[in-house]
Amino acid sequence: MGLFRPYSWWVAALLVLIAVSTALTLIPALLIGQIVDEPLGPDGPGAADRGRMTLLFGAMIAMYVTSALIGVAVTYINQLIGQGIVFDLRGQLHDHLQRLSVQFFTSTRTGEILSRVSTDVNQVQRSVTSTFTESITNLITLSIAIGLMFLLDWRLAVAAVVVLVVWIVPTIRVGMHMSRLQREWSEEAADMSSQLEETLSVSGAMLVRTFGRQEFESERFQRSNLSLRALAIRRMMAARWFNMATSLFGSVSIGVVYWFGSQGVANDAVSTGSVVAFAVITQRVFQPFAAMARVNTTLLSSLALFERIFDYLDRSVEVDEKPDAVRLERPRGVITFDNVTFKYNLSAPPALAGVTFTVEPGQMVALVGPSGAGKTTATYLLQRFYDPQEGSVSLDGHDLRDLTFDSISGAIGTVMQETSLFHTTLGDNIRYGRLDATDDEVLEAAHAAGLDDLLENLSEGLGTMVGERGFRLSGGEKQRVAIARAILKDPAVLILDEATASLDSRLEREIRESTALLAKGRTTIVIAHRLSTVVAADVILVLDGGVVVERGTHDELLALDGLYATLYSEQFATVSSNGA
Repeated sequence: MGLFRPYSWWVAALLVLIAVSTALTLIPALLIGQIVDEPLGPDGPGAADRGRMTLLFGAMIAMYVTSALIGVAVTYINQLIGQGIVFDLRGQLHDHLQRLSVQFFTSTRTGEILSRVSTDVNQVQRSVTSTFTESITNLITLSIAIGLMFLLDWRLAVAAVVVLVVWIVPTIRVGMHMSRLQREWSEEAADMSSQLEETLSVSGAMLVRTFGRQEFESERFQRSNLSLRALAIRRMMAARWFNMATSLFGSVSIGVVYWFGSQGVANDAVSTGSVVAFAVITQRVFQPFAAMARVNTTLLSSLALFERIFDYLDRSVEVDEKPDAVRLERPRGVITFDNVTFKYNLSAPPALAGVTFTVEPGQMVALVGPSGAGKTTATYLLQRFYDPQEGSVSLDGHDLRDLTFDSISGAIGTVMQETSLFHTTLGDNIRYGRLDATDDEVLEAAHAAGLDDLLENLSEGLGTMVGERGFRLSGGEKQRVAIARAILKDPAVLILDEATASLDSRLEREIRESTALLAKGRTTIVIAHRLSTVVAADVILVLDGGVVVERGTHDELLALDGLYATLYSEQFATVSSNGA
């Protein structure tokens, strides 16, 4: 209900219009009763006041027409409210997801997230548009109609109310059953979406074809498809049986009214017109009541969707910006890790434990260590993807937790081992480093990153579509795009996360030259993979099990004959012997 709060005035106007429209469709039942009674008066048909009958008929038609016109306004306001709520909900969900920590995305399938943002929100749309208006309209109709029933004959009205109350029980039970089926359907649909996202992406499709698993994936998809079909049929049939019972109940009720009414007319206890009017109102009661029953099942089944959506919206933001966060205007690039301890999971061993070091502006620091030593974790903390459980990470003397997010992202540029590109033009992928960059600035960054040969071979130049995740580009070309993006951003701090690890020696040398140009004059953190990078570093930090076990220059660490010397002999000796 909180979703309706921004539209409270529109909701108030909607309620008034619905009440007026509903009254104008119910009052004619009383006029019909008077029209019927007029020729059946004690003086006979000849004494009937035809003018009055015509006037009553005209008033009835005027009410119906006015109600219909108001209905148009109701539909417009309803859509204004409903579509606004869905718009807000989708925006809130998207914005909240962007604020969640990286750990959420590493532990949640992309297809599951997409299913909740698109499929679930779209299905909720019906609940907050047509279903909401139907609920209000039917509730007001029931209230007015029951009031008119008591006005005509209190005994029949009491009987009708008792019957309606009794019918609420199966309505709730069916609604809960529909809710369970909806939840199962949504979960299965999310599983299917995840499978499709994994197998129909470029990399997934290539993997499936490489291992010849087309038939396996088709069978897996078919099982999910069959399950969705079965659940959809069960949902439809459960609703159909209930709707049939409700309709039958309403039809029988009209017959019961006429039967009781005829007894009253025979006993001269009630007029024929009153019976007709009561029957019309009864029909008007059971129509909205049947609709209320259907709406109830719809709302209860929609709760499953709301639960899935609010499951994301209610997740706490582990890494959030303080209300009084400081904006760092001119970052110098001083990085300080002060006794930093961090765990990805509180029950797991620490990824970093008591790490302390300082990097001065313009220095290059290489992080070296075996797999799982905590090198990448350190760069994640520096970008504030996570916050340490103990200690602090500072930039220019400011704890990152005291800085605005845009200050951190503006001060730090990253070139990762696996470059992430969007399915858009080459120029737009480079411009992602600074959105307000001109075409000339983008082209200049591309030249600086060594993309000249690529641009010459592309007929559309920077306007060339790179394909999903940049699959139209080679590994080296994607790395150069990442470098161009970082050059355009012009950050004070640069992170090179094994940026040349997957390239051959020639490409590695070319990329190294570009990264050396990019790193010049910047504070640079390098997750070292190549010997050349390690040798060029001002300081080398050797991590093992999340602890800095050695630090110094290349020559100092070799002389120490510790873990670095071992890694050098195992990982870098071959490179050194080849003259790298």
